[in-house]
Amino acid sequence: MSGSPSRIAQDTAPLWRALLAMQRFGWEQGVASHAALDDGDTELARLLARDAVVRQDADGQLGGMDDAAAVNSGSLLEAVLALGEDDAAAAEAAQRQRWWLLRFSPRDDWGVLHHLEGSAEVWADAVYMVVPALVAAGDLAPADMQHRMHREQLWDEASGLYRHRFDMATRTFARDAFWASGNGWVAAGLARALHLGVEAESVRTRWEHDARALIDACARHVRTDGRFHDVLDDPSTFVDGCAGLMLAYAAFTGVADGWLPASYADDAARWADAALAHVGDDGIVREVCGAPGFDRQGSSAEAQAFAIMAIAARRRLS
Repeated sequence: MSGSPSRIAQDTAPLWRALLAMQRFGWEQGVASHAALDDGDTELARLLARDAVVRQDADGQLGGMDDAAAVNSGSLLEAVLALGEDDAAAAEAAQRQRWWLLRFSPRDDWGVLHHLEGSAEVWADAVYMVVPALVAAGDLAPADMQHRMHREQLWDEASGLYRHRFDMATRTFARDAFWASGNGWVAAGLARALHLGVEAESVRTRWEHDARALIDACARHVRTDGRFHDVLDDPSTFVDGCAGLMLAYAAFTGVADGWLPASYADDAARWADAALAHVGDDGIVREVCGAPGFDRQGSSAEAQAFAIMAIAARRRLS
């Protein structure tokens, strides 16, 4: 993370103002750090990473907030690793977080990570929290293992979509819905991991295939206005613009990085523009899956961050 900081781009400044005013848990701080890195504001990324180090808990989880999260802290590892290039304390904090994911965090007997402490549930969200983090740390084999294990528990072959939560203890789905944001987390997580660099051709090819197939499966459920329902195949659920921003980020990234055909940028632009049409004068992205419960429309730090990331990824195409 060397070099001089850049200013926040004009097209994302209102989104940033609203995002930085929002309270943030670990994953929200993590995705905000990704937005800063992608938007080119290295100094903001440093500040976000530094606060995650300050809040690191005794287990090694960055950005600890005394919640039950077991994997969300992984989303902070990328920025803290970059900060640690010239900060010994940050470098040590990054290694503590790395070992939490590799060895000490709760997991099933055969290795799949539990999303929450005190629970044996596997969540689709974790693909974003864990897979890019381990790639950033140079741990490709564990990253691939977690992707494969989460896919085995949550992916539905008939639909090509991910169900949300599976309980390893009871071997039943705690939530079997095809949650739009959950599928967005998976697609965005694979795209981010690939962007960070996957040298093993066999892994890279499989991840590219899986990401493209998932984007295609989600695209089959797009509404006429370019947005998605909270549960992809259930039109009675509310409309969620954040899922479109997540998928747009993944698709723009895939096109920019060369593993998706250029035509996917047209779909990504449609999804992003549909969501960004609901940004108010205050910079808040509205009509998204809303914090804190993510069970109704509202606003969220993750929607703000993915709006910035989609814009930054689109910028890379030109």
